[in-house]
Amino acid sequence: MQSAVLVVLVALVSCTIGLPNVRRFSIDEKKPVQLKSWKFTNCLPTSKEVMIADPVTFGPDPLVFPGPLSVAFTVNFTADVDSPLKTSVYLGKKVGSSWVKVPCIGQIGSCTYDDLCDILSTIGECPGPFSDNGVPCMCPFKKGSYTLPTSNFDVESAIFPPGDYHGQANLTMGATVVGCYNVLATFG
Repeated sequence: MQSAVLVVLVALVSCTIGLPNVRRFSIDEKKPVQLKSWKFTNCLPTSKEVMIADPVTFGPDPLVFPGPLSVAFTVNFTADVDSPLKTSVYLGKKVGSSWVKVPCIGQIGSCTYDDLCDILSTIGECPGPFSDNGVPCMCPFKKGSYTLPTSNFDVESAIFPPGDYHGQANLTMGATVVGCYNVLATFG
């Protein structure tokens, strides 16, 4: 059920390690942005997901960007996950009483990635805490359970300007649904 948080955390960590094909930018590094609240849900019953993360924890509380981010999780892959891993992401920002779709610019926003595995392969090396604990960060993801004990990362920039956001990620591998996750978050 907490797989959505894992997707968001992978995105945050990816931004800090500098994927070459993803544009890095900041909103205003002089003004920290705080994650005030968040909620996640699965779009699918857990029995239909291939990637199940539980539990997922992160801190400190409150989270402030830029700043430190501590992460711990256990993820269970009920089957091997490999390329092509198509990922469709919707990102919306609330304006008044309506949700406005954030366009895909520089591979950030409401984007479709034909193969997330290709993007992950540009990392080069998994962050130390991942490799030290045998947690894969690149495809293929072999069937099994992986645990990342509490690990610390520095998020170098404020990724979202203040406001309410809705994100949904749909991951598929051919005809197999790997996962579908919703996240609602308020930054201020």
